[in-house]
Amino acid sequence: MASKQSETFSPELIRILKIFGIGTLVFVFIMSFFNEKRANNSGLEPSEMRITDADRLYFRNVRASSYDLEGRNDAKMNIYRHGKREKSQELPTLNFAIFLNRVVDEAYIFIEPYPEELPLQLRFTTAEEVTSELTFYGGNKFDHFNFAMEYFQKFEEGVQLQMKVQDEWVSILEEEKERDILKTVFSDYFRLINKPK
Repeated sequence: MASKQSETFSPELIRILKIFGIGTLVFVFIMSFFNEKRANNSGLEPSEMRITDADRLYFRNVRASSYDLEGRNDAKMNIYRHGKREKSQELPTLNFAIFLNRVVDEAYIFIEPYPEELPLQLRFTTAEEVTSELTFYGGNKFDHFNFAMEYFQKFEEGVQLQMKVQDEWVSILEEEKERDILKTVFSDYFRLINKPK
């Protein structure tokens, strides 16, 4: 009985199994460094920001000409900012940028206020009273997304907007042109992620 076992596991076969086993472990270890995907611990479904190839192509071929493009190879992202947005570094303003993640086929919307004071405090008003306030403390793509959705909901109601800058409330986005640009950015973003307005 012992001779049959020794015939099946000869020293050469054992050596080959060891080499194969160690080689497999080394391969798995090396490949783990190239895994770009990260765990989603946000509570949001990843599909909320997922984009299809058709939507990406439509945006790049039709809508991207209205935007300034910044390629961020370090983050594997393309950043699109509306070309007619307010670029002045003198007056407070609020812009939104669309980020396209080239690795995981997702689109994000990020807030870009000037000045970049955090927390960002916004106040929505009508002619008679303050209707609500929003505060943004910064954060990841999900925090930006949630804040942008809250902001857009209020923005659609047509209320006036004020931003707190150095303890003073300053009116922003008063011109129709600025408001139209924001509507365009949100419209393009919703089209990218297949989300009805």
